[in-house]
Amino acid sequence: MENQRERSQALFTPHKMGDLELPNRIVMAALTRCRCDPSNGIPTDLHKDYYSARADSAFILTECSAIRPDGNCFPGSTGIYSDEQVEGWKKVIDEVHAKGGRIYLQIWHSGRAAHPDHIGGQTPISSSAIAINGTVHTQSGRVTHVTPRAVTVEEIKELIKVFRQGAENAKKAGFDGVQLHGAHGYLVDQFLRNGCNQRDDEYGGSIENRARFCLEVLDELIEVFGADRVGIKLSPVCDYNGLADSDPFALIEYLFGEFNKKGIAFVEVNEATTLDPADAQEKIDKVWANHEKKTIRENFRHLFKGTFIGNNQLDFDKATNLIENNITDLCSFGTFYVYNNNLVDRFRTGAPLNGVHNVKDLSKLQAVYLYGNTALGYSDLTPYSPDQE
Repeated sequence: MENQRERSQALFTPHKMGDLELPNRIVMAALTRCRCDPSNGIPTDLHKDYYSARADSAFILTECSAIRPDGNCFPGSTGIYSDEQVEGWKKVIDEVHAKGGRIYLQIWHSGRAAHPDHIGGQTPISSSAIAINGTVHTQSGRVTHVTPRAVTVEEIKELIKVFRQGAENAKKAGFDGVQLHGAHGYLVDQFLRNGCNQRDDEYGGSIENRARFCLEVLDELIEVFGADRVGIKLSPVCDYNGLADSDPFALIEYLFGEFNKKGIAFVEVNEATTLDPADAQEKIDKVWANHEKKTIRENFRHLFKGTFIGNNQLDFDKATNLIENNITDLCSFGTFYVYNNNLVDRFRTGAPLNGVHNVKDLSKLQAVYLYGNTALGYSDLTPYSPDQE
């Protein structure tokens, strides 16, 4: 524990991201927790308690929030398209700010990851009419993904306007900035990668065309917040939600160059190749077969001029190493923040971290603690450890 305290200073040094002064290098990653009424997506007092308890992080990235009702594939997650949602978020943000914190909205559309059961019977949309091979959770249980409808160019232009309206709503609510969700096989990712995008118009084919939707959305977010308060999340080599690309490294190089031109504040990169631990090493070896170093941050971080946020299965030692060696500027943590609202202090002191090993009743982990509709396991952490405040 003493050794950890001695090494911990790297994570507790300040960092300037865009025009924002951050007190440390520890970011709360976006985490879907499904605590809203599924009928309205309005943040509640549970969200206020949950996020404000983590206000000492460098900054908070909220759960993904849909720009319109057909963009939500998680029953009970938040939105940013109604006045009531804006008012709900205001209460959350005010409490985070009152505790000295900073909070960014992760702005999002799920695209083909949604199911008609999520979105009032509508057919999900995507870049192309290609279904995810697999099943999805709905309030009726797990069901097979349906084939989405490929959006027209006119609909793409309208979607870009809707993203802008979402950003305007986020600014009205008081968010410090926005992060475009361009990862994990959701709508923006469905345009970026040719494992899904089979279009033959200005939004498909070449890397430049496939990136067009993403970059045009970023332009709108920048007009609302300014480039210093806009970022993006990417997962260029992850197969989640059935995504793949024939040349992810060329895509990364192009995107980083375009991000530099726009001057966005940060890029957060999820390094995962798959969410299935049994296949992880095999897929890492395949993706990085021609590279000595096996991560995006080690191979491509130098191409992006803004703040680079490392993500995926980091712990104190790994994060400290990344910061000390200037491989990343910040590190984001998801799972640790589920079980530890005081993660910054625990990292600082070397105190043991709570985790799934502390869960008293594993039968309740998914349905009640992680994704239930009460405080238990969310803002109330007693299911994980009796010593939590």
